Amino acid sequence: MRSGALILVGTLLASVLSTAPAPAAQAAQDDPVVAAASSSAHQLLATLTVADPHEVGYNRDLFTHWVDADANGCDTRQEVLIAESTIPVTRGAGCSITAGSWYSWYDGATWTTPADVDVDHFVPLQEAWKSGAYSWNAAQRQAFANDLGLPESLVAVTDSVNSAKGGSDPSRWLPPLAGTHCDYAIDWVLVKYRWNLSIDPAEKATLDGLLAGSCGARAVAAPSKADTTKPLPSEPVTAGVVRIAGADRYATAIAISAKYPAGVDVVYLATGTNYPDALSAAPAAAKQGGPLLLTAPDSLVPTVRTEIQRLKPQLIVAVGGESAISTAVFSDLKKLAPTVRRDAGRDRYETSRIVTANAFTGGAGLSYLATGNNFPDALSASAAAGSTASPVILVNGANSSVDTATGSLIVSLKSTSIRIAGGTAVVSSAIEAGLKSVSGVKSVKRLAGNDRYATSVTINSTAFGSSSTSYLAVGTGFADALAGAALAGRDSAPLYVVPNNCVPDAALSAMTSAGSIRTVLLGGTGALGAGVAKMVPCSTIPAPAPPAPPKPPAPPVQGPTVDPSFVSPGAFCAAAKLGWIGYTKTGKKMVCSKTPTDSKPRWRAA
Repeated sequence: MRSGALILVGTLLASVLSTAPAPAAQAAQDDPVVAAASSSAHQLLATLTVADPHEVGYNRDLFTHWVDADANGCDTRQEVLIAESTIPVTRGAGCSITAGSWYSWYDGATWTTPADVDVDHFVPLQEAWKSGAYSWNAAQRQAFANDLGLPESLVAVTDSVNSAKGGSDPSRWLPPLAGTHCDYAIDWVLVKYRWNLSIDPAEKATLDGLLAGSCGARAVAAPSKADTTKPLPSEPVTAGVVRIAGADRYATAIAISAKYPAGVDVVYLATGTNYPDALSAAPAAAKQGGPLLLTAPDSLVPTVRTEIQRLKPQLIVAVGGESAISTAVFSDLKKLAPTVRRDAGRDRYETSRIVTANAFTGGAGLSYLATGNNFPDALSASAAAGSTASPVILVNGANSSVDTATGSLIVSLKSTSIRIAGGTAVVSSAIEAGLKSVSGVKSVKRLAGNDRYATSVTINSTAFGSSSTSYLAVGTGFADALAGAALAGRDSAPLYVVPNNCVPDAALSAMTSAGSIRTVLLGGTGALGAGVAKMVPCSTIPAPAPPAPPKPPAPPVQGPTVDPSFVSPGAFCAAAKLGWIGYTKTGKKMVCSKTPTDSKPRWRAA
């Protein structure tokens, strides 16, 4: 096995590792890589589960990596380069590494420039996904991708050799340097053992061969186990359409929360009467594996209280100021969890930044930006962001520049990639340009469509390579999608906003392309009607008939025409003048008319 040891253990990883302290084993408690037991390599291999790989749904973005888990200014890659350099490294600004000496045991090469060296996830991220990580939450995947607690998990090697390895297991790739294959097989088993990952039949056959004889008989220290069992999706993926709904928005959020087991680490609580505060809370909750619940601003809804009691969280985060979550509600929450925190700022944008900063203490390589002036784009982004342990940061999209506070947050998160949710009408092109100048940002990508539904498809198609489950929420309301976005993010599934009576054709096509076999409707029939439940394409819904043109107004009623000529009583008048008015020389009013006994038109007294 390769030499060297990484003694730094990130705070995120520490929270994922199993800990069962005993007075007689304090050293083991302090060092998570102390052996749980001494075994032969082949005996350890025999403990691994053999299973067919899970081939659907992998996306590299699902594993947030190169975070600064202990906030010492160095991310995971830099920590590995420092630990594995055979000479003290030379640093530039911050923790940037400009020189050192790294021996790549895969091929026997030595490098002095960090650009020539890759930090290899020894068990590749794609292989981890196929052998168990598909069922993990975002925090567990992030912990795996930044595992500094086991020296074998991450290794500095020649970049081109690492590229050749790709996502392969030992049945398809082994290091090119002769004499390394035994060490490679042992390290592979150690990492898979630590992370409870399975091996497929071909992989097992190769490892059995590599660990035959003296190699497999070598004594190894079984590493401490990572906790990869909580939380998991609470129900199997079965084909069809299901609905999660309650009698109102609070009950629907509770029904969604029921998908979480008791004993969650955190519950987020937001007002059910407005959307801005909760838009950033949904991906924060997804990252930490907890639900998002809604309540009335001035009183804790009794059924919400009951659900929090069932969940038994260690932390409750009340999102928003006292107008969103009153002091009375906050006081009630203190009776329901050991720790209760309020994340609130002077406005929706500062609240968003506070929620993000508190939830993503280990950083986030990818961040989403969305307008805080409307909800549809941010809702779709929340599920996508939640699936990759990424935040959604709200901005005033009409601004002509990136505000200083948002830029500072992006820098503190060490985000190198930014995705903008929505077109230039909601987040200006000036903000997009400004993001490219934020320190550390290497990529800015806008995800937009012609309307909120097309934007939702674009966001999800970019974030999810494939997914067996899709969530749908109405695009004209926010309440159901808020809680649903946290669940969809936890389950690494897309959330599409749709009309209430049909599913956009582009969304149906995207779901098919992603291999989605199960559709979850968020909200009752008043929000998502029968057309959505039956997956009716919007293109088949007849356009409403245009309104009938208004009838032309009736011509104005004219008064009787006056004959300007001298009128003599009893004189004949033309039939065409029936109804006309005339006057005698003395001013007496006359009318041209007939009588029942005289059919001749005559001037008669009016």
